[in-house]
Amino acid sequence: MSLCAINAFPIEEKVREEYNADEKRKFDQQINHTHALAVTQDILIGVFLKNQFGQALQAFDRLVENTRGIIRPSRSVPRNMKHETKKPYSMNYKRL
Repeated sequence: MSLCAINAFPIEEKVREEYNADEKRKFDQQINHTHALAVTQDILIGVFLKNQFGQALQAFDRLVENTRGIIRPSRSVPRNMKHETKKPYSMNYKRL
């Protein structure tokens, strides 16, 4: 497991239990893994250089728990995936 996954696992379990127990919600929720990875990179400075383990991990827990995404099973409309075409070269880089 990566450092991000180790730190985010307890929070992910907490979020899943919270939203599985609540019957009023239409969809379950999960943490945003991309944001968790970005926050992990930010807190490493506080953890290793400034020796603020407790404060950095509490900030990580709070930020990751507040950024959640909805799990939408069987989406009716698929996402619009844009296929990139080759762009012409800039005139500044033309061959002689």
